[in-house]
Amino acid sequence: MSINPQTKAKTFLEGLHSKELRNTFEHLQGLIESLENKNDPDPIEIKLVDNIYSFLEKLNILESNINSYSKDAFNLTGSKLSSLYEDISSNGHIFRD
Repeated sequence: MSINPQTKAKTFLEGLHSKELRNTFEHLQGLIESLENKNDPDPIEIKLVDNIYSFLEKLNILESNINSYSKDAFNLTGSKLSSLYEDISSNGHIFRD
């Protein structure tokens, strides 16, 4: 039995807000701060800061898109169920003529 995409999206979003991941991002924040406060950073350190900011920006966009997807999917499901219920109520059966 496969899990539907909306369930996987919800699980992913819950994982983003887990305690373990928050700890990881706290360490990442500490790394950014120490690299940014370095007087004479190496080129790789500058690249790391750039990569980290790029990663965080893309992660925020991904989270936003998954949130939208989850809400849209939930609304679509609700609309489908509402339509189905209305069809059953109006003509007494599921199938349209």
